[in-house]
Amino acid sequence: MSRTVRGKVAVVGIGETQYYKRGEAPDAEFKLALKAILTACEDAGISPKQIDGFASFSNDRSDPSHLAAALGIDDLRFANMQWGGGGGGGSGAIANAAAAVATGMAECVVVFRALAQGQFGRFGQGPQRDVIAGDGAHTVPFGLMSPAQSFAMKVTRFMHDHGVKQNALRAISLASYHHAQNNPRAVMHGRPLDEEKYDNSRWIVEPFHLFDCCLENDGAAAMVLVSAERARDFANKPAYILSALSGSHYRAGASVHNTPDYASSTFKTVVPRLYDMAQV
Repeated sequence: MSRTVRGKVAVVGIGETQYYKRGEAPDAEFKLALKAILTACEDAGISPKQIDGFASFSNDRSDPSHLAAALGIDDLRFANMQWGGGGGGGSGAIANAAAAVATGMAECVVVFRALAQGQFGRFGQGPQRDVIAGDGAHTVPFGLMSPAQSFAMKVTRFMHDHGVKQNALRAISLASYHHAQNNPRAVMHGRPLDEEKYDNSRWIVEPFHLFDCCLENDGAAAMVLVSAERARDFANKPAYILSALSGSHYRAGASVHNTPDYASSTFKTVVPRLYDMAQV
């Protein structure tokens, strides 16, 4: 791969707000975004006025032009949103920011995401509606309204096709809670999970137990990206980006229950390119 961002862009600052249970953030979503960005700038040792680009993904509501005005940025050169991607959209936003820095479209790009579900509504709960159109017309009448309900079918199919057992899902949950014990900011820091507690937890929708599902937190996070050359001038040891991509394969844009590779995330064409760029 001749054209690449490998080693050309680095993360020099990160910032997070406190994380809250869904709907309990005391600040508006826009203010959460600003707090995370300011913390990331402080970590990097720069003024927020040095930012000249923003990247997020399409579910974020904090307009970069408004962020720039609030932060006193004189010259906004890059503003981008990764289209879709759900939880993976944040990774796509990093790819877009890295591409902007590597090609000179911007010098200092902040990747951010903010969420306040008390202000705009809850992700993991099916909304009450009188009329359904589009893809939802084929799923909502049959009870597939929340992410857990929709993905339960795909994961059940995956488990059937590949012989995956429930203990594999349990291992993923245990690993997540294990890592939370090493992160003081994690909501579940100091609240470890063991096999017995997992097995005894209630079903949300089979094959998902309570601890398989997202905690639905409010909060915000941001990171500062600059060129590898410029990163050498920062006090913190930079984290260099080895690879960053986004995309999907054939008919991934079909409704979630009408894709040819139903029991997959439709990334089989992306993964080889990702690791080829990273050279790992």
